[in-house]
Amino acid sequence: MDSAKVNSWLSLLANLGVVVGLALLIFEVRESQKLAETEATVGRLNQMQVARLEFAMNEFLIPIKVKAKTEGVQSLSPVELVRLQEWETSVRLRMRSQYIQYAQGYIDRNTADGIVRAAVRDLPYWEELGFELGNTEFSQAIKNAAGR
Repeated sequence: MDSAKVNSWLSLLANLGVVVGLALLIFEVRESQKLAETEATVGRLNQMQVARLEFAMNEFLIPIKVKAKTEGVQSLSPVELVRLQEWETSVRLRMRSQYIQYAQGYIDRNTADGIVRAAVRDLPYWEELGFELGNTEFSQAIKNAAGR
């Protein structure tokens, strides 16, 4: 065999190796993306589970929230108001964190829409507690969904 044929075969094999390498890289990136999405979803569900358990087991928060919902926020003592504001701040932060995960592509649109709908539902309550939406991407999504 002459050297031109050998070079041609080696070049063909090298190009084939590049194509196979690129295919493997694409596969790995896709698998990594799927894993990141799964971890974000599982993390979101774990956050929600822990928060709900904390709320359910907290002997102070449930009566305070019931009082605020039935008698109004103005009926709360200063200590009750602060406890409820801190709780609702943690709820809002969790929702915003999950919306950021959506914006990064780790949570699906339906889940993000559900988060925004829940925020719109709670918006009057949050405003009664003295919260302002601010100017984040999540806040803008809430304003848009609420028609503001």
